[in-house]
Amino acid sequence: MAKALRQKTRGEKPGPDGTVHQPRSKREGDGSKQAFVVRCRPGTFEWRYGRHDNAQYQAGTKFARLWERAGIASCGGALHEASGGTDWKGLPDGRVVALDQVRQIGQEIGGPMTRRLVAYLVEGRTPKEIAATYKGQVTDRQVSDTLDLDLIELARAMGFAA
Repeated sequence: MAKALRQKTRGEKPGPDGTVHQPRSKREGDGSKQAFVVRCRPGTFEWRYGRHDNAQYQAGTKFARLWERAGIASCGGALHEASGGTDWKGLPDGRVVALDQVRQIGQEIGGPMTRRLVAYLVEGRTPKEIAATYKGQVTDRQVSDTLDLDLIELARAMGFAA
């Protein structure tokens, strides 16, 4: 099945935003492998680390899920808007727990590292796009190496690596 997916996506042209389909396989709890295709832009976290099921990938995906669950990117959140904004009494427990976890991780790894990881993991930026924010002071290769180390530290902070 995975071989058929690879052959199917091999000659495919990228989408208008540069995304490509990349075949993946995931090992299930019973030992079997499940093949699937992921749509991602070359250079993004999913494209670079998604092929490997290592501590960096696990920590990065969990951090991105925590960030989204915490609702840090939105000022009100979908729950507040769905209720009309009038009878909303406080934050849901799951969101509070996620906020606490993100805050704890941010304190442990530091502000600059957290900002780079949010740009890479949550916003889906590439190392080249992140390097452009430094206005020529660093190259995309340097940012790529730095992000690799940031992910190792994130994996340690989240308990995925020793």
